[in-house]
Amino acid sequence: MDRVLPRICFVGCGLMARKHAKALGRLFPRIRLSFASRDPEKARALARGFPRAQAYDSYEEAAHSAEPDVAFITTPHALHAELAVLFAENRKHLIIEKPVTRTLEELDAIQETVDRTGVRCTVAENYFFKPLIPAVRARVEAGLIGEVLYVELTKTNREKKTGWRTDPELMGGGALLEGGVHWLNALTSLAGGRPREVTAFRPDVGYESDIPVEDSLLVIARYSNGVVGKLLHSWRIPNRFFGLGLSKIHGTEGVITFESNGLFYSVYGREKKKRLISPRNFLGFRPMLETFVRDYGHGRTWTPSLDRIRQDMEAVHGAYRSLETGRTVTLPLARGKPEPLPTDGPSKEPGSG
Repeated sequence: MDRVLPRICFVGCGLMARKHAKALGRLFPRIRLSFASRDPEKARALARGFPRAQAYDSYEEAAHSAEPDVAFITTPHALHAELAVLFAENRKHLIIEKPVTRTLEELDAIQETVDRTGVRCTVAENYFFKPLIPAVRARVEAGLIGEVLYVELTKTNREKKTGWRTDPELMGGGALLEGGVHWLNALTSLAGGRPREVTAFRPDVGYESDIPVEDSLLVIARYSNGVVGKLLHSWRIPNRFFGLGLSKIHGTEGVITFESNGLFYSVYGREKKKRLISPRNFLGFRPMLETFVRDYGHGRTWTPSLDRIRQDMEAVHGAYRSLETGRTVTLPLARGKPEPLPTDGPSKEPGSG
């Protein structure tokens, strides 16, 4: 079994590295992990928590080492493109924390390097692996609600952000890029098509916010199969249920109502069904990590692909372009052109969101 387990180096030693490493250690007790950081003591401190784990004093040392098979990049996303290119050039396969990059140009740089070097690359988009998604899609494909018309996702919760998440240059966007990209991925999975148009709306109300670009956005997307999707995403709006909410898929013969995070769903249509999702796995982290490791061992292509992730990123930047122009934006976006970000809030006051 050891021969098919990838040797994984976490590039960046913050919260997500610790979370993923602990989960991998529980799922695969014999897996070899290592850690790299700009701060060598951080890498050594994290490595001490895992048997046989190695610590590197720099990203460059890890990239040039013969030990790791996979670089799991968990730094802030402003560093993702640079680090992904570094490790891919040194023939390390890549798992990149979401969001994959700040811009589509940075994503293109990763794609070009991956294509040229032949390494595998995927993104740790746990929403792609949420058990709710295939469960609900199975009910849709069985015709229980007829033809799908609309998918509505609602995710609101008052969240205090600090550090690099309040830095416009390091963020490269706002709440939709850093957190809402999860929900756009889920929206596309549930809609069952490829996004073709996106329109974004922000209230014309001034208020103070530390989040660059936006902390709340309503996004309408039209998909290749004719389905219309709606996402309301907010780090600002309070939620008395601590982030829980209800979302819906509307069809010609019924509706599927589900808890937005994936805890349960209910079908009202040609049949009536209810189901609770295991609270241990509903966020998708465990099936995601299991899939990455097992597909590596069997030589299977990793999912989600960079093309699938690009759809989410184009929806984000298309939404920002829609904010700037006040118009619906056609997808896919043209390659090689920058996506200008709206820097002024609706009140034209510094710090408005």
